[in-house]
Amino acid sequence: MSDLDKLKSASISKRFHQTWANTFRCKPDRYVQPSTIDEIQAVVRQAQKQKRTVMLTGSGHSPSDMTMTSDWVMNLDKFKQAVSFKPHHSGKFTDVTVEAGIRIFQLNEILAKRGLAIQNLGSISDQSIAGIISTGTHGASAYHGLVSQQIVNLTIMIASGELITCSPTENPILFRAAMLSLGKLGIIVYATIRTVPSYTIHSCQEVITFDQLFKLWPTLWTSSEFVRVWWFPYTRKCILWRANKSNKPLSPPRPSWYGTWVGRKFYEALLWFAVNLYPAATPGIEKWVFNQQYGKTVTYENGGSEAVQGSVDGLNMDCLFSQFVNEWGMPLSSGLDVLEQLESAINKAALNDEFYVHAPIEVRCSNTTSSGSLTDDVEDIIDPNTSDISQKGAIPGNNLKPLLDITPELSYTANQDEITNDNLTLYINATMYRPFGFNSPVGKWYRIFEDIVYAVGGKPHWAKNFIGTLDVEPTYDGQMQGLKPTMDEWYGENLQTWKSLRRKYDPDGVFLSGKEWAVRNGLVDEDE
Repeated sequence: MSDLDKLKSASISKRFHQTWANTFRCKPDRYVQPSTIDEIQAVVRQAQKQKRTVMLTGSGHSPSDMTMTSDWVMNLDKFKQAVSFKPHHSGKFTDVTVEAGIRIFQLNEILAKRGLAIQNLGSISDQSIAGIISTGTHGASAYHGLVSQQIVNLTIMIASGELITCSPTENPILFRAAMLSLGKLGIIVYATIRTVPSYTIHSCQEVITFDQLFKLWPTLWTSSEFVRVWWFPYTRKCILWRANKSNKPLSPPRPSWYGTWVGRKFYEALLWFAVNLYPAATPGIEKWVFNQQYGKTVTYENGGSEAVQGSVDGLNMDCLFSQFVNEWGMPLSSGLDVLEQLESAINKAALNDEFYVHAPIEVRCSNTTSSGSLTDDVEDIIDPNTSDISQKGAIPGNNLKPLLDITPELSYTANQDEITNDNLTLYINATMYRPFGFNSPVGKWYRIFEDIVYAVGGKPHWAKNFIGTLDVEPTYDGQMQGLKPTMDEWYGENLQTWKSLRRKYDPDGVFLSGKEWAVRNGLVDEDE
């Protein structure tokens, strides 16, 4: 079969590509879903021959216009098989190679059947493994880094159709570029991820006040292996969730008011009312909903509400419904000052009827520091005297920082017991819901939010709805203006290396679909 025939075989009749949140939609000229490596190569070679560009997409959970194009869209949902399983002699981990279109929930199911699990997850498991690698997905732990920290090696298809393997020791610079490639270097076709024996998550969930969060802050983030805080500004309360790996039996799930169909739809209807008819109702709605969802949750003083869940259920969360998401990473040491400024801005805006925010605002941290070593010996990381459950933190597949990692350069420590707040990156996630598909106004809030976090060295999560640092007049509320003015300052030589590799492996711009997004964010020069 010729390349052209394979292209036609992989093409489907899907007319539109859109984000999961329906925030952006486009009509590509061709939509392809190859199921074999030969079909992927054929699509790439035909794109090269026909002078077309290819946009890579997965679940569409990145809510920005990053994947919008009028050219070709490639989705790898059919390229989803597990290729190999290589257990370590210690029994403490297994390296699993998969086709990179596999969704994380599909991989979770495959691993569970073999008694294995992913070490750390983001908030959802709907993305493809290529997607979570390419966009810098992270979890919520002082003892784990980006999800890509678990990756042992990658196989990349470049614009010529050639396959290149990269790892910490084989093509290490390409590996660092590919671990946050945004789909512009080539196609990740195979990924090897370091998995561990299955475990449960034993968590304690508590209602705390905003003031208590500040008091707990110095030791909070290292108090458990996994820590998440959901802040509800109009209540001045937070939900504090802390958890550790466990082998305890599962407990019944926590009750959830908006986990029910009625609760979810009623909350969405209340938000629709506030967004479209009476914005000033937002604080009252958020207070009432908090009491419905968490009012009976045990408080911090009484020990909290305990639960034991499977690792996937414990680490994932319910994202409710369509939303804009603006998340920035910054030094954890700046966190208290940032939260104080955000609270002041939110209260002032409500008092003056300027804008209103939705809850919760998610507060998390990760340890994305790097040894920078190409030869870290995994045998030194594994403690033979501990059980799999009591060994806190990751057994990393690599210990290298992606070239375009948004997180600050902080001091590294190899000893998990010596990690402090000075080693950690804080992520603050400002979610604004789109009730029943109606846009909430976000421009004023996101501009103030970004100004505050930018001032302490923050950078935006690549896959989210950031406005950016380019000062232009927006044509619509919350428009992404781009990061071009600050990219050289932020990333320096790493950016130049990334751009050089992009040009080397894709000289004709096959993967420059959606070029305008890349140009305004300083990743690609206009004349490329």
